[in-house]
Amino acid sequence: MEIPSYVLPMITYCKRKGFVIGVFLVVVCLQLVVQFGSNFAYGADGYYYAAQVNSYVTKGRFFSPDVSPVLYGLVYFSKLGTNIVVTNKIFVSLLVGVLFLSGYRLALHLSKKESTSVLLGLVLVSSSFIPHFSFNFIKNLGGIVFFILFLTELWILEVSEKKDKLTNYIRLGITFVFVFFSHKITAGISFCFLLPWVWKQIPISKMYRTLLLLGLPLTLVGLAFLFPNLIHWNDLQTIFSEELQFQFLSPFFKYSQILPNFVWEQILFFLSPAIYFLKRQTLSTQEKSFYDRLVVFFFLLSLPIFSYTAFSFPFRLFLLIFIPSSLLLLPSLSEIKSRWMIAILSILLSVYQYFTMIQEKDFNNQDYKLYSILLPLFQFPKNSLIIVHQGFDYFICYHKAGDAFHFLPEEKHKDRPIYRIVYGVSAAEYKKYLSNEVKIQYLPGFYSVLEEGKWQEFLNQLPAESKNRILDWRNPHTYRTKGMIRNESFKEPNKKI
Repeated sequence: MEIPSYVLPMITYCKRKGFVIGVFLVVVCLQLVVQFGSNFAYGADGYYYAAQVNSYVTKGRFFSPDVSPVLYGLVYFSKLGTNIVVTNKIFVSLLVGVLFLSGYRLALHLSKKESTSVLLGLVLVSSSFIPHFSFNFIKNLGGIVFFILFLTELWILEVSEKKDKLTNYIRLGITFVFVFFSHKITAGISFCFLLPWVWKQIPISKMYRTLLLLGLPLTLVGLAFLFPNLIHWNDLQTIFSEELQFQFLSPFFKYSQILPNFVWEQILFFLSPAIYFLKRQTLSTQEKSFYDRLVVFFFLLSLPIFSYTAFSFPFRLFLLIFIPSSLLLLPSLSEIKSRWMIAILSILLSVYQYFTMIQEKDFNNQDYKLYSILLPLFQFPKNSLIIVHQGFDYFICYHKAGDAFHFLPEEKHKDRPIYRIVYGVSAAEYKKYLSNEVKIQYLPGFYSVLEEGKWQEFLNQLPAESKNRILDWRNPHTYRTKGMIRNESFKEPNKKI
């Protein structure tokens, strides 16, 4: 008679895990359906990742040095097929599925409720912010996954009665290393979460904790000298150089102007701290401490002091607001008792996930079909450097049609033939400011090609009004940042996988 009492919990456990796996597969399938709606990659950075993987596979190193585990994951995954764009899309879809699982796991530790945890995982992956990462910022997406895992380990250690259990610290260390190496933004955020936790939670003397707090930043800065594209002191310049523009209205409003279809989601996320404070008194002291840190995180991400233009640093930072906003809704979601209500909400969230991807798949997308038509028309001399806008440059590099990037050429390129692919300049404008002897190739899509020197000569002749109209992101006019140039020191062949 004792056997059923052991069998039934086992059956319940299997059903529960089977349901979670089923939701995971639904999330992945929805991602795949939209990702494969085009034969081309999506977003301005879609072919950046394809070109990076292609460079590693063919040359043994990334063309832009990096140590992000996400990139290495893409490289390993590329060996499962012959088309890197296809394998990248599958990898990203699975990564979004893993984000659901990581959100589910964190919510399960916080709420101890299975159905609520599934719901929270779906809230995370269904947000209108996610397509920005799954179509454009894949490294950021990996950083988000590891950051959620890192938060989970922080919570597990915080509530653990065995503070000296070594395995918990090992797991925390591993997740921190992964999030730190994944992307600079999530690295900086996780570091800010780690420092106060080290001071408060690690069971060692005050002197040793002080030494640890002093040594940890120095160690991480030291790693930046050993590995490319890690967070560095110089990256602070990116923040301080941003244009300050105080806004009486929150960046949520700015985001709703860019993507008005998601205004109700922005209102919900904007109110999430207030919704949390309505439930705060019902939480334990440890839960209050955890959620209060998320509230601070929320306000730091949504400071109304920057100019939130699309894909600027403040905009990319603000895109992470869905993490604290979603988690701050968890105490209220835990109050839902009806399984039917949770099931209905889960279905609606899955529909909303598909809707957000369909609506955003063309946001900042490039006309890759046009680019594929233009490639055979190019006739650049050997060893040429091609200056062209972001997206097009990666497309050229991926298809091995030349060496291209979206910045002004540096001194080291002075002995190379340098050409410019221009957008939006008419033949009449060229004739007005350049001599008839200048060779200009006119291409479909309002593109044209000429030597970089002649392009600069043309710009010097233009009146200020015309120059301001032409010099946008489609016609690169800035140099690479110091951080990008610093990565050049890491350009050496790596051992092939």
